[in-house]
Amino acid sequence: MSGSSFDTDVLVIGSGFGGSVAALRFAEAGQQVVVLERGPWVRREDFQFDADAFWNPRRHRFGMNDLRPRGRNVIPWLGAGVGGGSHVYAATLKRRDAFSGFPAAITPDEMDRFYSRAEEMMEATRYPDYPPYGDIKPTQLLYRAGIEMKRCHPELVQEHGPINLGIAFAPPEGEPGAEFINRHGAQQRYSNPAEQSLLGGDIDAKNSLDRNYLFAAQQHGAEVRPLCRADRIEPLAGGGYRVHYRRYVLEPSRMRRVLRNWLPGLFPPRDETGELTTRRLVVAAGAIGSSELLLRNRDVHATLTELSPALGGRYTSNGDYLSLMLPFRGVFVSWTGVLLVVTGLVRASWWLAAAGAIAYGVGLWRSRGAFDPDIGTTNSDYIKFRARDGSSQGAYVESGRYPTPLRGSIAMVMSIVGLYRPRRYAGIIHVTNWLRRWVPPFELIGRSWPIPLLKMGRDDATGTFRLNRHGRAVIDYDFAANRDFYRWLNSLGRKVSKSVGAWWLPNFPAALLKRIEVPHNQGGAPMGADSDSGVVDHAGRVFGYRDLMVLDGSVIPVSPGPNPALTILALAERAMEHALAQIDSGGEIYPET
Repeated sequence: MSGSSFDTDVLVIGSGFGGSVAALRFAEAGQQVVVLERGPWVRREDFQFDADAFWNPRRHRFGMNDLRPRGRNVIPWLGAGVGGGSHVYAATLKRRDAFSGFPAAITPDEMDRFYSRAEEMMEATRYPDYPPYGDIKPTQLLYRAGIEMKRCHPELVQEHGPINLGIAFAPPEGEPGAEFINRHGAQQRYSNPAEQSLLGGDIDAKNSLDRNYLFAAQQHGAEVRPLCRADRIEPLAGGGYRVHYRRYVLEPSRMRRVLRNWLPGLFPPRDETGELTTRRLVVAAGAIGSSELLLRNRDVHATLTELSPALGGRYTSNGDYLSLMLPFRGVFVSWTGVLLVVTGLVRASWWLAAAGAIAYGVGLWRSRGAFDPDIGTTNSDYIKFRARDGSSQGAYVESGRYPTPLRGSIAMVMSIVGLYRPRRYAGIIHVTNWLRRWVPPFELIGRSWPIPLLKMGRDDATGTFRLNRHGRAVIDYDFAANRDFYRWLNSLGRKVSKSVGAWWLPNFPAALLKRIEVPHNQGGAPMGADSDSGVVDHAGRVFGYRDLMVLDGSVIPVSPGPNPALTILALAERAMEHALAQIDSGGEIYPET
């Protein structure tokens, strides 16, 4: 086909960390760009804390959280929306110190420039130390833990303190929650710690890709098509590609939406199909999405038969593992007291009830107040540890946030009747704080919620993608290979908890079920020196094809160690510099061997 015969110069499949970079840089270079994204635009006013917060198109649910098992051991947490994973990640932006395991062409000195470019676009900001952000109790606790760990275990701890985040924080004189226009011209709002981050509070406050890279790409003429999922990729004679996709159609009738939700078998979707031809194609649907799409086109559709045998290999979870820390050391004494009080009242044993009341009071007296692990950004702090062999960036421990069950239940009930909005979480906090003050058991309940310890690092296990009978990606993951790594992470969690006088609680479900929730999925289309060792070269160019790139976490060949978002952005910036140089010199993008 001639250049004028294509529907677009560049088609980008996926709008996450790699795809958004490609969309902007191609558009800046004067290329006509179309972006296909399976999810919708993410709107703060649309968020509800119910089933519609999750991705399930069959039931007419188009939420930004895709959280489904992919095999026996792994439950990936993916983003579905314009901006991809930037809506569901913790906005943590960390650099990788070294690039062992990557192609030799990628060096720390060279990557420094691309890291800086990505940080500037994402407006990376150190977590503030002024109110109300600096007053968050779990953050203060982890800061103290970092200081104590560095003092007691200097051989283990490399760094600790506030983290770099892609979140808009109000200046000291500003108002949390207030709206403003960011440096790219997009509308945002300042982060408000009283709005639970996972329950919509981060929408508009997080520097998500639809407010920087994609927003800027649109200003240069790029077109974003939401609710479009690519399926079949056909190379065209003479160059270029035809991409077939499905467009999810939103039901206009509220009644039909409800029926689709609860009776999907009786009310099937009315989706449409479409196709686009493009001279250049970028696959950027994330480690799970891109691996699935490429495997389907190689092994089911048989349209990309020259793809490397390495496709589907070297999946890694970045060592993601969760445990808990309970700052309230008197919790067991107080709950024993509650049990004794109830037993005493039932049996009319006043001495037993009195003993229970005393135990309840003693437990509260010897403990600290509630830490409220639902308040503040999903992440604000970190402790970086050396690896087991003494090298850098072996593991990270960070504190997390989650909607505590009582407040989360109130938000869910409000959502069911359509009354929940992220700004109303502050009112939920006010109600529960009133209950804590005047109804004694609620004070104990408020102090009993643990703080998540989010742990990750350079682990030992890898996995392999395969397609099930429905053509969906399943991950065969060697959970047992990480046994020693998880033990080591747990030992770090114990030390961190002990350093601040807290109880450490293990992840019983993961240990018993051998199943982990993974937000940092990597691999599947790894970089390599040639088609025998990798699917793409050091700049994401696919071996065996021209003008075909993969730019997302699937190309990362080893566990990064730190949170990988910034590394994906930087690798994509680097890849685009190489690709645009090739276009300028010869008109085609092709891999280097």
